[in-house]
Amino acid sequence: MRCYKILPFIIVALFTQMNIWSQEKRPNVILILVDDLGWQDLGCYGSNFYETPNIDKLRSEGMKFTQAYSASPVCSPTRASILTGKNPATLHFTGHITSIGKHRFPKDGQIIPPDDKMYVPLEEVMIPEALLNLGYATASIGKWHVGIEEKYFPTHQGFDFNIAGYEHGSPPTYWGPYEKDSDWNPIIKNLYERKEDEYLTDRLTDEAIGFISDHKERPFFLYLSHYGVHTPLEAPKNLVEKYKTKLKNNPIQKNATYAAMIENMDFNVGRLLTAVDKMGLTDNTIVIFYSDNGGEGKVTDNSPLREGKGYLYEGGIRVPLMVKWPGKIPKNSTSEIPVISDDLYPTIIDLIGKGTRPGENLDGVSLAPILTEGNSLSRDELYWYYPQYSPQAKMPGYAIRKGNYKLIECYDPKRVELFDLVNDIEEKNNLAKDYPDKVLELQESFQTWLKQTQPILHTLNPNRTKS
Repeated sequence: MRCYKILPFIIVALFTQMNIWSQEKRPNVILILVDDLGWQDLGCYGSNFYETPNIDKLRSEGMKFTQAYSASPVCSPTRASILTGKNPATLHFTGHITSIGKHRFPKDGQIIPPDDKMYVPLEEVMIPEALLNLGYATASIGKWHVGIEEKYFPTHQGFDFNIAGYEHGSPPTYWGPYEKDSDWNPIIKNLYERKEDEYLTDRLTDEAIGFISDHKERPFFLYLSHYGVHTPLEAPKNLVEKYKTKLKNNPIQKNATYAAMIENMDFNVGRLLTAVDKMGLTDNTIVIFYSDNGGEGKVTDNSPLREGKGYLYEGGIRVPLMVKWPGKIPKNSTSEIPVISDDLYPTIIDLIGKGTRPGENLDGVSLAPILTEGNSLSRDELYWYYPQYSPQAKMPGYAIRKGNYKLIECYDPKRVELFDLVNDIEEKNNLAKDYPDKVLELQESFQTWLKQTQPILHTLNPNRTKS
């Protein structure tokens, strides 16, 4: 047979193979997690003070969630829930690891917090482990803080790379070489070739762009977990001076350095996504932007939400969330459905599709029906078990949201609060005395959930000083 007769068969075979490859091409996933970023700290969420044009652009290209929550009012438990799809109560990981390690609670406190784990057990299947059979390159860049020992760091939990991740939840300083004269946290670990006076958020973004460039021929999962905008408050001087000037005409916001950290964060989000676009990866890349808990009340005003980080009020647990996937998720779309950090894991698994091997008995649910089809969820309740004395609030307790109503029961000081979030987002009007049946209903729902979840429970303090 002559070659010109063979050629059509070769072309058909090549196009068939190319079609198979295109069908099997898995989406890349970039999960950008910002530390302590408040719900109102972005332009696209209503801020007229903080400048975030790049994140606002990301919002316009995907879906914004107005009622997204972290699974905890502090960082470590939320991060564990993101990586495993399980609630902190299920993981026996309800407090941030350094707090649990020191058992911070008042000697005459009403309760003794549970002796929770200070790590995510290795048998838990984290996101990168669920992707092992699909050829994904995986990297954890930045804050880890879900394991107190090296054996629980990212490369022991399925990640190919760990850059700057270790046990601490905040850096000793944001300025290279990231060292400080401190017995507690003298240097960032797992970060090499440090440059004098480089800024950490810039450096981590450089590492993220480098990782993507090196692995752009494969599908990849990038967990870019910034230390910013967590304390210590440090930022480039020119930005700090800019916001000092802006503060003179702003009676609400509090801290120029925090504002500068947010603008630098936004700049780096833009830099990262521009690099992805230049590499021709945008259309096949899912981008998730999220915060691990509410804004720290000492440095940002979370109003109209009540309080901030460390509290079970909305200011401590309601956070920004947006998801972009060109051609799959409608541009400039909005969802008002309550969702929680447990949901990110099953969502990523669902969007990637067949071949993943996630862990069992997940607490979260996939948000794919909301993102790609505009559907709702059958779930009507969200739960928080936080029996810890946070450094900010020192108010252990639990919360449950069902429909419009949210119940908070504090263990110390003892009290019950019921709010209608649709009509009272500021949580000013306690309806507990007006609706005792609703209080009882939600209390019973929480107790049922607690029995199903089986967390390590707090205990009453036998040394409680009688008042």
